[in-house]
Amino acid sequence: MNEKLISGIIALIIIALIIIFILVIVMVAKNKPKAKHVHITINEDSKAIDIEDLISIVSDKESTKEDIFKAAQYFIKNFKIPPKLDGKAPPESKIYLRFIALVAAHKNSDAKIIAYIDNEIKKSNSKYGSEIDKYERNGIARRTRF
Repeated sequence: MNEKLISGIIALIIIALIIIFILVIVMVAKNKPKAKHVHITINEDSKAIDIEDLISIVSDKESTKEDIFKAAQYFIKNFKIPPKLDGKAPPESKIYLRFIALVAAHKNSDAKIIAYIDNEIKKSNSKYGSEIDKYERNGIARRTRF
């Protein structure tokens, strides 16, 4: 009888430890801080937004169609791709072209946003027509993988 009592107590202790372990895991999982969603607001007063901020907006899978459009408008209004040197795009231009590709690749971009950014950027950066088209095509091709 003593052995059965000791076995029963050990079994209860093991079951209690398992329950406590599961409760601790559940509590830790509930209290785990969620990844912060960085959201940059673009409005008329936004003066401190740089190209990296715009890239973070169009890279974020949670950005809405409106976020993408506002980022595109801000880009067109406030940025110009650096001029070509001896007919070649300087290395600094890659980040601006990457922005175009990311807009085209984003799941919430539509044909109107892509056409808008294409037309407006080509107006102020006419020498980059082929590069803009190339990055836009690459972005559209990546849409299924974004």
